[in-house]
Amino acid sequence: MQEPDEDGTVELRLKARKEFLPYLNREARWSAVVAHRRAGKTVACIMDLIRKAAEHKGREPRFAYIAPTYSQAKDVAWTYLKQFTSGIPDIVKSESELWVTLPHNKARIRLY
Repeated sequence: MQEPDEDGTVELRLKARKEFLPYLNREARWSAVVAHRRAGKTVACIMDLIRKAAEHKGREPRFAYIAPTYSQAKDVAWTYLKQFTSGIPDIVKSESELWVTLPHNKARIRLY
């Protein structure tokens, strides 16, 4: 993430593993990822959610990362979501409810 320009524009610089580039650059809305343990599936999914949320033109869109349990979502994905959005100025985060809201389009990404 870089610092905002004079006009408030922020450039997302998410660097994914090359194996996940087809997933991140897909045109389809739905997809499935089959990869071994510790391959980077969660990181790629969080990157995808942030990018799709940031690019969405609709009114207050909602995005979600769903894990088997709430504690698993917090344990495996919350740190990545906070880290990858930390450079966005005026972002709103809820530690207790595990969501972030992007300032420019009010897109919310929540962990369930």
